[in-house]
Amino acid sequence: MYTALARAVLDETDRERVAQEVRRLRQRHPLASRDELAGRLIRKAALRCAAAGGLLTGPAAFFGAMPFGADLAYQAVALNRLVLSLAALYGHPPSGRDRAAGIGAGAGAGVASELLRQGMVRLLRRAFPRRPGLRTVAGALVGGALGYGAAMAIGRFARDVFRGRSRLGLALRLPR
Repeated sequence: MYTALARAVLDETDRERVAQEVRRLRQRHPLASRDELAGRLIRKAALRCAAAGGLLTGPAAFFGAMPFGADLAYQAVALNRLVLSLAALYGHPPSGRDRAAGIGAGAGAGVASELLRQGMVRLLRRAFPRRPGLRTVAGALVGGALGYGAAMAIGRFARDVFRGRSRLGLALRLPR
């Protein structure tokens, strides 16, 4: 799992995949502005992260335990690709700094939502010890919401940074 994460983040073929995805999006929506296309990219990544979070947290809540990092690798890769896609969309060539920002953002959001999922699974196990079906549904909903929220937050922040509208993002940028 972590080998795939490292390969996806460090491999240069991911850059080509991101550029191809942005080109396809521009071809499908030629009249859309950059901000509209960015919104589409962000929602698509958020739905993917929500699906992964829901599919892994629901069964974990049923059994009452969740292995750490079950969807962390997927979410980190998806959020890294989102940051790189937004960089390409706004005309910023994906530099080493952007890749590091994508890795950091993806890993940070992934770890935070993972810890929240772990806590939610424990809470559901204690609150509903004899209701595994209810734990499953609640766990899937919470896991999906956490994945969606993490991707939306990272995507909106990255969009604002690449548009040049985020003061925090501008402050964090290193001189070239």
